Amino acid sequence: MRRTRNGPRDGVTLVEMLVVVAIVAILIGLLLPAIQRVRETSRKTQCSVKLKHLGLAHQGFVDMRGYFVFADGTTNAGTRGTTPIGNEGTINGLVYLIDFLEETANWQVLFRTSTVPATVDGQAVNGYFRPGTAVAAYGPPRDFLYYQPWRQSLQVMLCPSSPPGDPYLDFTIPMPTPNRRNYFLCYGDKIYNNHATLNTRGVFGFQSRTKYKDITDGTSKTILMSEVASNKDATDIHGLGAQGRSGMNSNPASCLATASAGRYTVPVQNGRPLTSLWHSSLIAFVGFNTVLPPNSPTCLADTYGDSWALASASSYHDRGVNVLMADGSVRFITDNVDTGNLSAAEVTTGQSPYGVWGALGTLASGESRDTAD
Repeated sequence: MRRTRNGPRDGVTLVEMLVVVAIVAILIGLLLPAIQRVRETSRKTQCSVKLKHLGLAHQGFVDMRGYFVFADGTTNAGTRGTTPIGNEGTINGLVYLIDFLEETANWQVLFRTSTVPATVDGQAVNGYFRPGTAVAAYGPPRDFLYYQPWRQSLQVMLCPSSPPGDPYLDFTIPMPTPNRRNYFLCYGDKIYNNHATLNTRGVFGFQSRTKYKDITDGTSKTILMSEVASNKDATDIHGLGAQGRSGMNSNPASCLATASAGRYTVPVQNGRPLTSLWHSSLIAFVGFNTVLPPNSPTCLADTYGDSWALASASSYHDRGVNVLMADGSVRFITDNVDTGNLSAAEVTTGQSPYGVWGALGTLASGESRDTAD
């Protein structure tokens, strides 16, 4: 039977299809931010869990040795001129935590004398020493990139919210992206010469061996570690530092002027990202200060980060960072945490001039603070 002109139609019109597409697009636009928030919440939780694992590793080391690892110290007695090659005190104490992180099976070479290989990741070794040269336990200096542990990453030290970052580009054999760490040790509010002076205001520092009894401000009110995120590009304040800055210890606020809206406006050392060299004992590569609020710039006293620095914690979480406390708990500190007077010069004794954030970083400065903003 033939349909009449006014009878039912087959299919849909173009206008109806466009309306449906528009509705679907609106729904996706409404749902996508919520999905992204859920994913970031999951990543943030994973970052927090990894910090808890690191807290347990610190506890295991303290139970065995009686003190916390150092940020900068001596892990073997050799130099680049000895046989076997030693690391000249350029390696941070986090290498000692590997035994407590269920990573031992993959890192046995770190705990014994080894030899320089002929190739690394398919590239011929043509750097400091010939293949077959002996290397002491705990490795060669930080910049000997043929040493496989210096080219790997400890998965427990990587936050999934952080991008992989740029490779380390300073040497003949470039450091691959996998060599990363997003959890750094707390130097407290100690700024000037924090790479070479024994006086430390935080739990960690140059040749530090802090004991629990030294944390007189309370383990629940003293930070051990926090996050430092890798950079997304060459001007990102995450994972990079402004080079050649002075006056940071007398006026920390001067560092804030190096960046705007999360971007550096001055030269940075982007050939050497701060989250590369997980094993390095250089302050900017291993530590952070509780001076400038989280997600602030980092300022280096020299070009590359070999000297002292005013280093900031950072993350890609929403307006803050996870921190590990000395009692093993993990807290979230927001970017607007009280930082006191950032125009004040650093102090060597007594209470921190940098508010709640400064107080949380110091271990024995006499404050009684909480994390309320």
